[in-house]
Amino acid sequence: MLQLLKQSAYNRQEIKDLLTKAFESEGGFKNLLQGNTKVLLKPNFVMPEEADGCSTTHPDFYMSIAELLLEAGCKVGIGESPAFGTCEKSLKFHKVYDECLERGIQVVEFKKNQPYEGVEGDKNYGQLTVAAELNDWQAIINVPKLKVHQQFMFTAATKNLYGCITGSRKFFRHNLCANDPVRFGKMVLKNAEKVNCILHIADGINALHVKGPRGGKPYPLGRVIVADNYLELDWIFCHLISMDPLTTPLFKAVSKDQIIKVKNKCSEILGADNFKAAEDFQHSYYTDISFSPWHLLRSRWRALKFKLKRA
Repeated sequence: MLQLLKQSAYNRQEIKDLLTKAFESEGGFKNLLQGNTKVLLKPNFVMPEEADGCSTTHPDFYMSIAELLLEAGCKVGIGESPAFGTCEKSLKFHKVYDECLERGIQVVEFKKNQPYEGVEGDKNYGQLTVAAELNDWQAIINVPKLKVHQQFMFTAATKNLYGCITGSRKFFRHNLCANDPVRFGKMVLKNAEKVNCILHIADGINALHVKGPRGGKPYPLGRVIVADNYLELDWIFCHLISMDPLTTPLFKAVSKDQIIKVKNKCSEILGADNFKAAEDFQHSYYTDISFSPWHLLRSRWRALKFKLKRA
């Protein structure tokens, strides 16, 4: 499944209607769920902050998907491991935490680790871990925010699943690549493959440009991308913002055979007469993929502040 949809407002009913219509061509939402009735949503939270800054998936976006799942008779969870803070704190900033409790939506903090075989031949990424809490769910739906990224050029479906790595491991895994963005990209790809989402639904109603993954400016992109393949979603987004995907760390890490398959699958959407790239969308400036000692110290201080606030 691969669809590029138009949506200009964070209106839950409109988003539900939009997605319901999109799913009709695939036999409906229940058919896409493949019989799974225990479904975890993985939004992008980064850190607990207001949704208007556009660094996080908008609450009306992921809650509209949660509502569709509840209406389909599913048990629903929302799970994340923000760079700072917690999933619970993020939901509280978005003013939907109480609603989640009332609706029986489980709040899942990624804390436990499960090991798996990582990047073959890479001594630092040969053995990797991902959140063990993912095993408690029959299916995972990825709900990324479309935005630029100062270290990775952009973040969409693939990079959002990096949030399935627990706690500070995300931060330190940046440094294990020895400042090699493509090496880092290969690890990100292994992680996305391991998480194995059944669907990716990207929030591009308001995207983030100028700087990312936070601290940039909202951009009214007016798009929702739905895909069952994370690379196809990311390829479409790159073209929407006039970014050559082959210049990015992610797609430099993808094999030539995979690139051909992705290009072929996306060709109909990108070649359509009504496809138009965003105007005046600004890419971020770029920094090293690995963090400096100063960044490491600042990260530990931020993490400590969030812990003290919770206490």
